[in-house]
Amino acid sequence: MADVDNAIPEAPAPMVIETERLRLRTLQLTDAEAFLPIISRPEVMQWTYQDPITDLEQAERWLSARALGPDVFNFAIELRDRPQTSTTTPDIVGVCDHFGKGFATEALRAVVSALFERMPLASIGGTGFDYIEGRTAADNKASQRVLEKAGFSYCETGLQDFENPLRGKSDSVWYRIARPGKTLRELGLVPGEVNGDGDKPPTPPIQ
Repeated sequence: MADVDNAIPEAPAPMVIETERLRLRTLQLTDAEAFLPIISRPEVMQWTYQDPITDLEQAERWLSARALGPDVFNFAIELRDRPQTSTTTPDIVGVCDHFGKGFATEALRAVVSALFERMPLASIGGTGFDYIEGRTAADNKASQRVLEKAGFSYCETGLQDFENPLRGKSDSVWYRIARPGKTLRELGLVPGEVNGDGDKPPTPPIQ
């Protein structure tokens, strides 16, 4: 009998989401080389929980944690107007190289819509969710603007609960967006009205 605890997670079923300018496709382990120039940058990784990635082996480990597992819903972003062939390196868009073009907002809107279609309603068997939550460092204003443009609302601030090896500890901010047909007020998540007893609602299992 196979050792279930040591089994390697399987890759999720491939999925493609297309927007006006972008193609979002399920992450693949073979994307490590394309991602390395992005995740090796301090200006990118300072907003995550880890140091910059320094080599391809580290990039492969970083990617395997985000590309494998049945509940993974992570995507590589490619430009639709670039030709796609099986013999070229994937054209992964480094959002940090495209400030002002709105790619991040366009991609996030598409992912939010697809994720709500994928997740069951909270009323179905108690296993679903009616909102999506986004969190970022309090001084990461660019990510906050993306969240706001994609329809998320600021809900609360966490004190010194975001830590990065390059920057140390800092405050974080939490944004939420309700499922179409629902509202944050209806769900008890209106900014300034989040549970007064300090308890936070459960976080949807989004990777």
